Amino acid sequence: MKKLFIPLGLSVMLSVGGSTHPLQAQGSLDFHEKILNLMEDIFDQIPADLPEIDPALKRISVYRLQTDDGIISPPLRQHFESRLVQLFGILGQPAVVALPELNTLKISSTDSTFRILNALPSPDELWKVGRRLRIDAFLEGQLTYVPQKALYLDLRLNRTGTNEVLWSKSYAAYEKTFKVEAVNPLRKSFMAGLEVFPIHLDAIDNALVGQDFKKRLTQYSVYFGLYQFIAPGSRLRYEVRAGLSFLSEGANLTNANFSGDSFYSLSPGTSTISQPISYNFRAMLYTSLLQNKNNRSGDWLSVYASLTRYFAYKIPDLTGIGIGFRSDLSSRFSISAGFSLILAPEFTSQSIQPVGGSARVDLSGLQYEVFLLQFSL
Repeated sequence: MKKLFIPLGLSVMLSVGGSTHPLQAQGSLDFHEKILNLMEDIFDQIPADLPEIDPALKRISVYRLQTDDGIISPPLRQHFESRLVQLFGILGQPAVVALPELNTLKISSTDSTFRILNALPSPDELWKVGRRLRIDAFLEGQLTYVPQKALYLDLRLNRTGTNEVLWSKSYAAYEKTFKVEAVNPLRKSFMAGLEVFPIHLDAIDNALVGQDFKKRLTQYSVYFGLYQFIAPGSRLRYEVRAGLSFLSEGANLTNANFSGDSFYSLSPGTSTISQPISYNFRAMLYTSLLQNKNNRSGDWLSVYASLTRYFAYKIPDLTGIGIGFRSDLSSRFSISAGFSLILAPEFTSQSIQPVGGSARVDLSGLQYEVFLLQFSL
């Protein structure tokens, strides 16, 4: 067999030009320049995450970067691996070690063929090298290019011998012509729930209070809301709501009626303390406790703080300052529950018949709320 001598520069050119991927056919130089630019964008993102690597590790080494050789040539892949060594070298601790045994770029040639091979060591061989050279962990990754969209890099730092993942990050660089879909579009939602207010009633005659007096006012509430995340990629979001509350249950009295139509009676002769309607406005701020990665607009569990203003009919307006929890069961349906401290002044009722006189009423105190139906558009 004749020996074949080929200059290294020519060998690289042959490796790129000998097997051209359809994506490279329109202009190899432009294509590689695009990949290089996108990769540099990714390299700019990596240093900010390096302090998360455990400094207790003494020595790490770059193992491999998986690519589609038809899109990213082996020499270019090896260049990216060298850039990773350079970037991780700024850590100081752990130290980045270059291993000649892991050089995966192999050149094979005969009289009639010339190939650049990507020969990776087996896991057993890798671990033997790691133990011999006291390597605590190996860095590996996967580089994926989606035409006309983006270049993605997934990196993992695996412990030698066990393959335990010690550190993992994902990065993306988008082509200038590609418009990234908004992560946090403004969303609309409808909510229906129950609000229960405490009632403090100073009746002129205790005989007026019935046995079923529960010292509470229960009402149905319906809201329309708008919400959005504070910033792309953030799990902090805000919401504003507007709605109505309708009486469902009041505080019952005995053998009593009122002198006229008032907050205490929808019509003369009834004996129920009732709140006909209030017009409500609420501002809320959510933050994630347990993220749902499959739901870009919600969380398995989040906590919220709220400020609510109730513009009530024939009674002083109420203000609620609350906290609560929300669970987004899907991209459409959610449930929430919480408490509010209700602030409101006392007021005097209309004259109570037949005993005459009035009662002092106060709706201040701890109110609880449950919204079992929240539907997002």
